[in-house]
Amino acid sequence: MMISRRCLLVFAIIACYCVKENAAQRGTACRTPNGHVATCTSIFECTRFVSAIQNRVRSQIRFIQQSQCGWDTNALVCCGNEVDFITKAPAESLDNRMMTNNFIKNRAIPSRSSCGFQDSDNKVEGFIVGGKETQIDEFPWMASLGYTDSRGNRKWACGGTLISPRYVLTAAHCVVGEVERRVGRLSVIKLGEHDTKTEVDCIKSKCNDAPVTVNVEQVITHPGYDQSVNSPNDIALVRLDRSVHYTKYIRPICLPELNEATSAGVNITTAGWGRTEYGVPSTVLLKVDIPVVNKVVCSRQYLAQGVNLVDSQICAGGEGGKDSCSGDSGGPLMRRSDSNILQWFQEGIVSFGSLRCGIKGLPAVYTKVSSFVQWIHSTIRD
Repeated sequence: MMISRRCLLVFAIIACYCVKENAAQRGTACRTPNGHVATCTSIFECTRFVSAIQNRVRSQIRFIQQSQCGWDTNALVCCGNEVDFITKAPAESLDNRMMTNNFIKNRAIPSRSSCGFQDSDNKVEGFIVGGKETQIDEFPWMASLGYTDSRGNRKWACGGTLISPRYVLTAAHCVVGEVERRVGRLSVIKLGEHDTKTEVDCIKSKCNDAPVTVNVEQVITHPGYDQSVNSPNDIALVRLDRSVHYTKYIRPICLPELNEATSAGVNITTAGWGRTEYGVPSTVLLKVDIPVVNKVVCSRQYLAQGVNLVDSQICAGGEGGKDSCSGDSGGPLMRRSDSNILQWFQEGIVSFGSLRCGIKGLPAVYTKVSSFVQWIHSTIRD
C-alpha cells in the first residue's frame, strides 16, 4: 500500500504526540524502549517506523510513541536496530556512554591538548592552498582505506581520518553497500601515506617514515544510515585491530564540539587522493580550500535533482575546478580552530556530489560531524 508523505506526516504526528521535556537533538544518542543505545533521527529516516505507520499496527504505533526523542522540522524518534517492537525496561541505568545535553566525553578520544596539530604549521609552506600537493608531514590524520575483493586483490579507494589510537572516521557508503560489490570488503587502513607510488616519500631533502598498514577489526555504521539517494547519516567508525603509535606523520585530528559549525562563506579545506581534473586518481595527497555554501541555496539546487538534504549535512564548494571528487569519499572537510590557528578539527566527511566534479555553482555535500559527536563518543571504546 502506497501512502503519501503528507499522510505519513499526519500519522507521525499522531504517533509522536508528546514532546519530552528533555528532548534530544537530531543525531544525538538515545535509548530505545528496548533499552538499547541508538540515534535520535527524523521519523522519515527510520524505515522500520515508516513501514509500521503504513501498516497501522497498534502495538507498533505504541512502540513508536515511546521511541520519540524530540522534534525539529519533523518528529524525531530513537531509531534502533530492533525490529520486533517488543518493549522492555533497560536492564541497567544509563552509564557514562549515554549522552545527554551535557554529555560525558569518551576518554578514548584525545583531548584538545593533543589532537589536530601538524609539524608543517611551523613552516610557511604549511599554508599553501588551492588544489596543491600537501607537505609530507601535513594532515597526519589522513587515512587511506584498503579493500580486498573475492580474488584476494587489494584496492585503495575511500579516505578517512584518525580520531584516536584505535578508530578511523569515514563515510558509511565507504564501508557498506555498493562499495562492497564493486570494490570489495574493507580490510586494512593505511596511515602516514603521502605518495602512493613510493614506500618512503621525499620532498627535496626531507623524507617521511614508511606508512603503517593496520588490519580492520570492526566496522560500525551509523544506525540511521539507509543508503538512500541523499545519504543521510553517512558516517561510520572503523576500529583497528591494534592501537597505533603516534608519530610526526601519524596523529589524530580533533572532533568538533557539540553542534559546532562553520558559517556560510568561510573557506575550509578538504584533502584526498581522489580523482583530479585529469580524470585519474592522484598518487600524492592533494588539498584544496573551498567555501561553505548557504544551506538554503544548496538545498534548492539538490531538491531540483530529487535530493532532500537534512540538517546534519553541509554544502561546500561550487567554485569551478575546486572540489572533492570520486575517491575522496570518507575524507575530511577541515578547518583551523578559532581558538588556536595551529590546531585543526574535522568539520565534515565527504559524502556525495555531482558526477562531474568541480562544476561551478554546484557544491558537494558533506556529513556534518558536529551533529554526530555524541554518537561517536557513545560508540567507541578503549
